[in-house]
Amino acid sequence: MKNVLAVLLLTGLSFCRSMAFCTIGTLLFFGIQVAYSQSSLESDVDNARIIEMTNKGLGDDVIISRIKASAAKFDLSDDDLANLKKAGVSDSVVAAMIQSTQLTSPKVTIDGNPVEVRTIGEQKVGGRLGHLVTVGIKSVKNKAYLQGQHASVIASRKAVIDIQLPANENIDNYIIVEMDDKGDRREIEMGSAGGTVGEKVGIRADRIVRTSATPVGGRRFRISSVKELRKGEYILYSVGSADFPHGVYGQGYDFTVQ
Repeated sequence: MKNVLAVLLLTGLSFCRSMAFCTIGTLLFFGIQVAYSQSSLESDVDNARIIEMTNKGLGDDVIISRIKASAAKFDLSDDDLANLKKAGVSDSVVAAMIQSTQLTSPKVTIDGNPVEVRTIGEQKVGGRLGHLVTVGIKSVKNKAYLQGQHASVIASRKAVIDIQLPANENIDNYIIVEMDDKGDRREIEMGSAGGTVGEKVGIRADRIVRTSATPVGGRRFRISSVKELRKGEYILYSVGSADFPHGVYGQGYDFTVQ
């Protein structure tokens, strides 16, 4: 924005020199025009702007391109859709508006702080020496881990997790798992082999936190723990997100309780 404004001011100055006169008002005019054009280009697209573009005679392809290139803030209740129809907005544009609001991946906040998804893509094997010494009596544990001592998001012991899901996601697939703090990393036991109980696959039950999920409208849910969380490292784990053949041991949203 600053660069564009500077270019226009220089253009205005060159124009003034060529015409042998110049006023502050002339330069301000150039600056205001640039600022207006730039803000118009970058502003959010809402229902009113869609109607405005339709009334100006812009074609569907142009309006849809603007929808895809801008931050959309549409109101799309049944009444809103009826009003768009009455205003002459085409079905193709309305469909593009609806599509622009559909999630392709979950949106998660913890205590109001947005959290990015993390991929657990590293693994270590624990207890191998003990397994050999005890001739197979002690099991070998498969552990996945995230690098770093703590998560970037700090949560309270009564953490409030808000999640908005895409249409193909189920809230039952999200669990809170307490991770093992290992100083420079945080670990999750993903299974074990050998020992007296044989092979086990999956996260240990005693590391899964009891939670409740409350619908709060649409595809939005609020997840909270039944009991107050203790100090430690946690992850909102997506069950079924692992892809072991490709070295992915799951995905989730990590946070630290202090």
